[in-house]
Amino acid sequence: MMEILNRIIGELKEALQYFKERTKHKYYGDRFEEWVVMHSNISKDGMPGTEEHLPFWRLLEWRGDKYVNGYRPISSSAPDLLLECISNKSSSYVSEDIIAVECKWRSTVSFFIPKSDAEKYEKYFRTNKTRYPVKHLFYLFGFGWSRNAPEAVYVIPSTVLYEYDEETFEITFPNGESMKEKQLRMENYKVQSGILIYAFPENGKRLSSRTGAFD
Repeated sequence: MMEILNRIIGELKEALQYFKERTKHKYYGDRFEEWVVMHSNISKDGMPGTEEHLPFWRLLEWRGDKYVNGYRPISSSAPDLLLECISNKSSSYVSEDIIAVECKWRSTVSFFIPKSDAEKYEKYFRTNKTRYPVKHLFYLFGFGWSRNAPEAVYVIPSTVLYEYDEETFEITFPNGESMKEKQLRMENYKVQSGILIYAFPENGKRLSSRTGAFD
């Protein structure tokens, strides 16, 4: 009897330690990712659909962030979602185009991206470009939470946040931009409808780290 009781206590301790390592913030982040998946016009079975419902994306990868005692898979360096276009009714994408989406939920408004995160994702794309030739990377910010949804959502191309040099692999953020100026600039990417649209800057323009504008 005591052996069974000790085993149950041991299992409870292990479970408590497991959930202790999974923070409240991660719970909120996972909840936001689920909301993003359900609002991105993704096919549930990976198929193009019918005339009644025409999904735009196929969900190729959804990173799980599994880890234990410092052990993490290489896939943890990937953004949260990899989506493949399955539509032939777009002027921006063709069938089999792939985009990556990194979801960032925060309780208050902040568009800060650690340089180490940007370097990690760009390196992942370089080393996996044969398997997954990613066309664009988007940072999808969600702020606050009310009525089972984020209070504000922004779909922002990586090139709006920083400049990436494909030859030197350098990440450069715009100089001299205040937090208020950045927030005003990001308003152009605020989601206004119930479906998330992954739109790239017009004519493929990129952010200039020198001017803070597109060129």
